[in-house]
Amino acid sequence: MGGFDFDYWKHLAERDPVAFFAAREHALHQFIASHPGQEVMLAELQARIDAARVLAGGPAQACRELFGQMEDQLMLLSFKLSELQREAGAIQQLIGGNTVTR
Repeated sequence: MGGFDFDYWKHLAERDPVAFFAAREHALHQFIASHPGQEVMLAELQARIDAARVLAGGPAQACRELFGQMEDQLMLLSFKLSELQREAGAIQQLIGGNTVTR
């Protein structure tokens, strides 16, 4: 994951939660800024993640909520892929059905 040091972050969170959240915020802002053209989408995604964590009441419930959100998005992607495959199949039939034979 590109140099992510889990132990560093774990120990920082245990030793100094205020510093942990400040460093976390800084790292998130840096990551978002490093993706030009996607900053708004990434900031909105992070806001949804943060809101889910706050509203969940605990880490386990926050994980369940976030996994539920990911599942919803995967289901939507699956539905869109099925639609795209249906449309591609219809186009192939139209193209195949309109060939002129001599």
